[in-house]
Amino acid sequence: MYILVNEGIGAGVVIDDELYQGAYDYVGEIGHTLFYDHGKFRYLEDLSGVDLLIKQARSRGLDIEDIKDISNLLQTNDGVVSSIVKQIATWIGAAVINTIHIIGPQTVFISGKMAVLGDDLIQPIREIVSMYLFGDQEVEVRLSEISEDAVAIGAAIYSTTRWLEKKITELAYAKRR
Repeated sequence: MYILVNEGIGAGVVIDDELYQGAYDYVGEIGHTLFYDHGKFRYLEDLSGVDLLIKQARSRGLDIEDIKDISNLLQTNDGVVSSIVKQIATWIGAAVINTIHIIGPQTVFISGKMAVLGDDLIQPIREIVSMYLFGDQEVEVRLSEISEDAVAIGAAIYSTTRWLEKKITELAYAKRR
């Protein structure tokens, strides 16, 4: 499973070396996982997106422009930023373990803008996953080494493939007539 953590959060689910689409092509909308927080239901991406991370850091008095500023502060062991990242990573970890229990992937790759946070992001996610795995389950959670362009390239390949499949079907149907 591949999880992209940007302002929104999405996932790609690969089954038998194929991207699983589901009946409505909405498989992987992990950012729409619901959590009950402070008396109301909220989506994961409303609790854990990059934009929320930056907003929380600014609300705590930090001069933050982008995710790279967060990364730089983590390298200086800034306690405020560290606690914000850990909380966000905990929400993401909860969604990851829920997804593991539902579809059972062997490996979960975390990517996107937030991946620049490295171990400060991935370690709390791994802790949640290892704490709540069943029995002898072993699931590797790691940062992806795939370029951020992979999503755009994958979307282009997917849409081109769908278009070609449609055209081939139309041609085959036209020849039968």
